[in-house]
Amino acid sequence: MVDRNSRNFSFPSQLGILLALIGAGVVAGALITVGLWIIMTGRPVLEMAQDIMNPKYYTAVMWMQAVSTLFMFFLPVYFFAIICYRNPSKFIGFNTRISPRQLLIVIAILILTFPLSGALAELNKIIPIPKAWEIKFKAMEASRAAQEAVLININSFARYVMSMFIIALLPGIFEEVCFRGGLQNILMRWLKGPWIAILLTAFIFSIIHISYYGFLVRFALGVILGLVFYYSGSLWLSIIFHFLYNGVQVTALYLMNNQGVKETKDIEENFPIWAGVIAFILIIYAFIKFREASLLKQQEYVLPEEDPNDFHDWIAKES
Repeated sequence: MVDRNSRNFSFPSQLGILLALIGAGVVAGALITVGLWIIMTGRPVLEMAQDIMNPKYYTAVMWMQAVSTLFMFFLPVYFFAIICYRNPSKFIGFNTRISPRQLLIVIAILILTFPLSGALAELNKIIPIPKAWEIKFKAMEASRAAQEAVLININSFARYVMSMFIIALLPGIFEEVCFRGGLQNILMRWLKGPWIAILLTAFIFSIIHISYYGFLVRFALGVILGLVFYYSGSLWLSIIFHFLYNGVQVTALYLMNNQGVKETKDIEENFPIWAGVIAFILIIYAFIKFREASLLKQQEYVLPEEDPNDFHDWIAKES
């Protein structure tokens, strides 16, 4: 099965090409970041694991992060779209217009996502698991926290600006291109429907962050981002949401560092479970309104080459 914009590649073939390109991107990104490390620090590769924890090499670590995510997430989907589709930007979701109403609803959903995330983080902690798993997962969290400590040491305005660019903006673009514009996009076209594609992509999105205690939070975030992309057909809204979600947390870390707060927490950890339940109900209502706004936008503007089996037509058929 193919769609009208495809260069006659079946959907299983498309998925295989994308995964192969991601694998190549991971390898290329690793080699390039090692070279970048040597150039920027002059330090030997064998001592890199220890050196990246040293605040002295903050700038090098940040740029390595940027380059690795570029090669892992963005470039594979970009080249995939060129290989497999006649209109790559249309496939990824870059040329669908958005309305101010859609944007305002997305911002409302973003605000509600924080209490929902707090509730899910608490739920993740109380789910019973074997003791051996708990020890292993907590050790992984400690190792991950130590690595992240280098990135979140935002103790100056210059570092804040760099963090907003490398930690908030670039992942917002690169990860959305990969997961929503690439993987979810292929699965939705292949399966001719959104839910399995959105849930499977959200699961992979959460797993890739390698955090058991953050799994439900990132899974929910992946579902929300997937629904924003599905209902609007625009990757820009998912990118804006992702960037603002990261940016709020970067800003909170910067403000806490300026106030001398040493024990930093994710912003969503300040919300109880009951607040998350209310937020969940309000998010459902917000998505109903977002879907209505997206249908109105579809009626106002349809690309001349729009595929009748593409996003907007699926939404209309659900009406």
